[in-house]
Parts: sequence; C-alpha cells; structure tokens
Amino acid sequence: EDEACTIRNIAEAVATGETTRLSVGDVEVAQETMDYLRNDIPYFKDLTDDEFNTLMRKSTYSTFEPGAIIMKQGKTGRTFYVIDNGQVEISVKGAFEDPLTTPSGYLGSVVNTLGTKNYFGERSLITGQKRAASIRAVEKTRCFTFKVSDIPESSVLSGKARATQERLQQLNEKYAVDYYDINLIDNQFKEANTANQIRGSSNKPGIIKGVDTDDDIAEEDEISFDAMTMAADGSSDEVLSLLVRFKLLRHAARCFEYILQTNPKFGDKGEVYRRSLLVSKLSSAQRAEFQDVFKLIDRSNDGRISVIEMKIALNAIGEENLSESELLDIINKADPRVDGNTEISLPEFMGVMAEAEFYYLFKDTFATLDPHESGYVQAGKLDKVLCGLRDLISDDRKSIIDIEDKDMLIDYETFSRMMIGTW
Repeated sequence: EDEACTIRNIAEAVATGETTRLSVGDVEVAQETMDYLRNDIPYFKDLTDDEFNTLMRKSTYSTFEPGAIIMKQGKTGRTFYVIDNGQVEISVKGAFEDPLTTPSGYLGSVVNTLGTKNYFGERSLITGQKRAASIRAVEKTRCFTFKVSDIPESSVLSGKARATQERLQQLNEKYAVDYYDINLIDNQFKEANTANQIRGSSNKPGIIKGVDTDDDIAEEDEISFDAMTMAADGSSDEVLSLLVRFKLLRHAARCFEYILQTNPKFGDKGEVYRRSLLVSKLSSAQRAEFQDVFKLIDRSNDGRISVIEMKIALNAIGEENLSESELLDIINKADPRVDGNTEISLPEFMGVMAEAEFYYLFKDTFATLDPHESGYVQAGKLDKVLCGLRDLISDDRKSIIDIEDKDMLIDYETFSRMMIGTW
C-alpha cells in the first residue's frame, strides 16, 4: 500500500456551545462537511457529540496522488476513510487468477467506483477479516482518515459492536465479496475430489482385475460398451449445450461493450437504415445464432429485453463490471429512432448485434496484420490482403485501397468504423 503524499492533523479552531469548528492546516473544515460527517455517515450517527468531536480531533487528513494504492486486498484493515474530494476505484482479484501469470501490480477487476462524500475501508474493521478489495486513487484524492483504535466502542466500526445481517450483506455487495469467495464453489471441489478417488485412479491405485492380474472378469463385472457410450453421450451433450450457451452470451457481451462506446444520432432515419442494411448482410446462420442469444436473455419470453434480464445474463457468465446505468445506456442506444428506450425488441437487438459483428470482423482481421499492436497497418499490406481474398472469388484485379503511398499507415479502428458507416 502507498503512503499518502500529505498527512495533516485536524485541529480544533473554535469550540462554542454545541458547535465545534475544525481546521486542516490553515483551512477551516466547511460546516457542510462537518454536518455530512456527523449526520450522513451511518457509523457516526450513534456517537454522542463528545465522542464525535473527540474522534474528529484524532483523525487526519490524507492526500493521495492519482494511481496510489490506498488499500490492498488481503491486508489487515486498521483505517476508515471518508472521501472529501476525488475518486477511487474498488478492484477485486478472483479466486482462480494464476499468481504465476498474473502481473504483480494487477489489482483485479474494477467492481465499483467511489467519489466525494463516499467512504471505504469499513468492512475489514466491522468483520475483523482481511481487506476484501483493493482501493486505488483514480485522481488526486483527499480523505478524512480514522484509525480503528480511535473509534469509540459504541460504533460498529470499532469491531466491538455487532453489525446487522443487512449491513453485512450491503458490505459484501459493495466490495463484490462473492466474486472471490471460494466457499461458494466448495461443493464443486468436494465432488471433483470424490470423483478422483475412484478405483484405479492415480489417487487410489488399487489392483484392477483383468488389468493388473490375469484373472478373467466375471460376467457381472463387465460393463456394456453401449451403456458407457450412452452415459458419456448424455454428460457430453449437457456440457456442450452449456458451453454453446456460454459462447453465445459472451459474444453478446462483447457486442454490448461496443455499442456502449457508440454515439448514435437519435431521430436520424439514416441510423436505422444503416443497421437494417448491416442485418441484411448477415448469413442465415448468424441470424439464427443472434435470435438464439435473444431468446436466452429474454427470460420472460415477452419479446423484449429489460435491464434486469440483461444484467442476469451478463452475471451468469461473470461479466459483472457494467453498472445499471451503463446497461440502460446500451438499451437506449439499441433503438436510434428515439432517446429514452428502456427495453430492446428483437429487430433492435439484431441491428445492434449486426453492427458490432461487422465492426469486430473488420477490426480483428486488420489486427492480424499488426503483430506489434500499434493500432496501425500499412495501406499496401492491407490492400494486398483484401485483394488476395477477393481474387479467391473474382477475376477483378483492381486495387481496393487506391492510394499511391502504400507505406502510409492506416488507423484500422477508424477504418473499421468507416466501413460500417459510424465514422
């Protein structure tokens, strides 16, 4: 964890009657900020005025530069932070990320962001467990910091008062505890271990009649090849079916990410026509696949996809990074005729999928010509590949990219967007 670049003590400036005014260095803490700390931080509400004022005088004011790691997952929690200004992101490492291949500076997937008048670090203090997530400053961030040893026992933050189950559930959701909680799949491990103890496995290498000995196998011990095949086929079919669904939803998730980055012109008939044209270029197999994806997501079978249905589908494949507002933005952009959509119909879904499909088709194809991942490809190299593909189905020998300077570099992301008419 990184140290704050600046740590300043908070001093009492004026104490008159029931009002205590504090200062940070030469700057007085605004009354609005004091009121927020006193009345809006749930863990401070139950403190007496004396307890709160004493706690504030013992607190510090810390400044973190952009990129600073304020908290690290797995570390012991000793401090509670309230953001005065700035922004931080919450990152969580999954249980199955390989420590041998994961970079040392990798903090995990970003599951949440917090801004001014938000707080973090409370879960570890309340539960006594290690930090559930890492916190990184996105921009210059200033926080009021409170040591657990200074927090009165009457507050749940002290670790000596018990939190409600509802509060614990809120904390688990905030820090995405289920994302890495290995207990959630404990049964899977047990089943795998049990299956691994069958006779003749490497973990239980007992003698097998007819294999390790010359004894004949009794008729009742024989296993029908047909029965084995039927059992294997049943299991395989189920796994294959699940994997196909997983692939379809992953494909949809990638398309959704693309649509989120677009800015359609709402009310422009050209936008609708362009997507309709792209849908017409889809093969019959692609159309059938996209219709299957729509049916998978449309759990209510009402012919429309809602935010909740989209969220459930993405969560099922581990895509939990998109917020509800981002999901609503994707749905809104699916129908460029009007601004303010809250559901996606099948025709709109097909348009979204077609646009993203052709964008990634162009971009991924051109990326193969860019082994150094610079984002650019030579015009001559691109023309040569496109003409080579065209020559397989046509006798036309004209250059596709009619540019004299064949060494000119082309930004293939922009080129891809131009090809589908979104640039």
